[in-house]
Amino acid sequence: MKSRAPLASSRSPVPGAGWSLIAAALLATACTTAGDAAVTTDTAGDAVRTTGTVASIDTQPWTYDGNAIVQVDTADRGRIEVQLPARWNLCQAAPVDVEALEIGVQVEVVGAPAGEGAVVVCEEPSHRLVPVEPASPPTNATGSTVGGDGSAIELLPLSDAAIEGAMLEGELACAFSVDGGGTLLLAKGNVASNEPSRGVVNVAGYVEPVAAPGGFDAMLRGTRFSGAGKVIRVELTGPAIGGGESPSHPATLTYQRADGAERAFSGRWECGP
Repeated sequence: MKSRAPLASSRSPVPGAGWSLIAAALLATACTTAGDAAVTTDTAGDAVRTTGTVASIDTQPWTYDGNAIVQVDTADRGRIEVQLPARWNLCQAAPVDVEALEIGVQVEVVGAPAGEGAVVVCEEPSHRLVPVEPASPPTNATGSTVGGDGSAIELLPLSDAAIEGAMLEGELACAFSVDGGGTLLLAKGNVASNEPSRGVVNVAGYVEPVAAPGGFDAMLRGTRFSGAGKVIRVELTGPAIGGGESPSHPATLTYQRADGAERAFSGRWECGP
């Protein structure tokens, strides 16, 4: 009678190894949309950080263990898709409070890239999708809005998240700020360059890009920025305040809207590292 080869054991050679593999598979499922490839592991350099306005909220995918989708309109990346896993217990990030979100709310997004135009909030403790507290208008605006259709021009302080999310490039920067009201405009450009300097402003809660010709050198004595539906003029009104490498100058910022409305702000213009 022929002897048969011994049957392979169905037991794992390492105690608990099977459960470890199952847990790893569940974590990969929680942070990946059904049918998609696994999301790239997030690192400090890979994280997507931006701010924007909620355009839509869809939690229906949670009913079949998929990722909820929150679409966010941003100034620097256009419309992005923020994915929220159904199984938060398998994520390092704190659960997103979806009840606190609604269409039109300004939010901060930090997550891992998940293909073109998509971000997943899951893999790192720093990942989040949270509402941004609306900034208060500057207390020392020179005047109210004049002309136009009668609606007010609201130029609000830039948050650290908004500035970081804009990812402005340039060797040196200039900023217009007001006492007690923060930074209203920040722009960067290169020295001895014909490339335009690029900046951002916060218009009624929307972070919008602007640009000025001539690089950093052209911004030193004030300049004219332009953007969609707007022109912003920065004009120095007095000598430098104090000394040092980058003294500030008293200045006015005049925001002119396409409908003819304008509003002036009094503050300081400072350029340097």
